[in-house]
Amino acid sequence: MMLDVLEEHLSEAAFLWAQWERANVAANYTLDEAAELETRLLAHLDGLVTAGTSATAFLAPKVQESEDPGEAFSAAWALLALAPSLVLEAMKARATDAPFAVQFAMTRALELGEAAVVEPALAPWLNTAESIPLSLALNALGFRGRISVDRALQLLGHPDGVVVAAALRALRPSPKQHAPKELGRLLVDSRPAVRWAAIMAGLLFGLRDAWDACEQDAITAQGALRRTAWGLLAAAGDARFLARLLASAESESSREDALWALGFSGRIPAAESCMRWMEGTPRVARLAGEAFSAITGLRLEGAYALAEPEPEDALPPLEEESLDADLGLRAEDGLPLPAAEEIGRWWATGQTAFHADARYLEGRAFTGSALLDALEHGPMRRRQMHALELMLRTRGACTVQVQAFSWRQREELLLAAAVRERLPAWGVGR
Repeated sequence: MMLDVLEEHLSEAAFLWAQWERANVAANYTLDEAAELETRLLAHLDGLVTAGTSATAFLAPKVQESEDPGEAFSAAWALLALAPSLVLEAMKARATDAPFAVQFAMTRALELGEAAVVEPALAPWLNTAESIPLSLALNALGFRGRISVDRALQLLGHPDGVVVAAALRALRPSPKQHAPKELGRLLVDSRPAVRWAAIMAGLLFGLRDAWDACEQDAITAQGALRRTAWGLLAAAGDARFLARLLASAESESSREDALWALGFSGRIPAAESCMRWMEGTPRVARLAGEAFSAITGLRLEGAYALAEPEPEDALPPLEEESLDADLGLRAEDGLPLPAAEEIGRWWATGQTAFHADARYLEGRAFTGSALLDALEHGPMRRRQMHALELMLRTRGACTVQVQAFSWRQREELLLAAAVRERLPAWGVGR
C-alpha cells in the first residue's frame, strides 16, 4: 500500500479515536450516536490492517516513539493484529517513560483489540513476575472479563499495588465464590487505588464494611473517586447520606460534586435542591439542570434552556491529564444552561406527578426497565454510574462495559434484559 494512503488512514483513525473517546463521556451523545463515530474509526483501523506486513515498518515507530495519543492508539491497535509480539514489547518498554496520555492510549488498544489476537498474546504475561506486563495483562483481560477467579485471588497479596488493584477489579461474585478474606485488610489499605478497588469488589460481594469504607472515601477522597463514591451512595438509597448530600450542596467547595450525585439519588428533595442552584454560576447551573433533568425527565431544550452566550465545545479535551480517571467528569461545559424561571413554572404544576418517598430516573419510577433504558438510550456521560448500579444490583451477574465498542455493549445489554422486570429497585447495601 502506498505510504500516503497509510498516512491518511493513520491520521483519520487518530482523529476519530479522540472524537470517539470524548463522545463516550459526553453529555450530548448517546450510544447510537457514538457508534457512528466508532464505525468510521474502525474503517480506518481496518485500512491499516489490510495493508498487511507492509504497514508494520510504518506503524512500529509510532508505537515506539510517538507522543500523540491518537497515533499511538491507532498504530498499536493495528499492530496487535499484524505483529503482536512487537507491539507488546514496545508497550512494556514505554510503560514507565511515555506521557500518561500515550500510556492510556496503548492500554485502550489492548482493551479494544481483536480478542482472537490480544487474549492469547497476553495470556503468558499473567504468569510473569514482572509487575508492568502483569498489570497490563490484568487490566486488559479484566476489561474483557477474561481473568480466572483463582488467578485474581492469587495476586491479592502481590507487593505491587498496581497489580493488586487490577486483580481486585477482575473479581466477580458467583454462587460458589464468597467474598475473599483478604478484602477486609484491603479495604483499609494505605494505597488509594488498592483501597478503592477493594471497596468496589466488596460492594459487589455485598459487604457492609465496603459500604462503610465507601462512605469514608466520599468524605476524604477528591476528584473522580469522590464523585463516584457519592454517586454510589446516593443511588444506594441511604436517607442519611442523601441528607448529607443536600447539606454539601450548600457549601461552595463541595457543591459541584454534590449536584452530580444528587441526580443519581432520584429523590424529589434532591430535585428541589437543584432548582435553587440553576441561577448560580454557569458551571453550577448546568450541573443543577442536569441533575434535575435526570430525576424528573424534563428535557432542557426549547423554553427550558437558555441560549448559549458563545459557541462551546461540548466534548472534553482529550489532552487533559488523568484521562482514565476523569474522562467521565469533564463534560460540564457541554450541558445546557437551564432556564430557571421556565423550569420553576413547569415544576409548580408538574411536581404533582411525583411522590416524595419514591425514587425516579428520567421521570419514571425507578425499576430495572428504567435503569436499562437509561443505559441504552441515555447520555453517555451518565452511563458509567448506571452501569455500576446495574452491576451492584445483580452482584456482578450483569455487566455493561461502557468503554467498550458498541457491539459488545449491545450484547451485554441483551443479556441484561433478562432481569429487566425483576431487578430489585429497593435500596442496596445499607
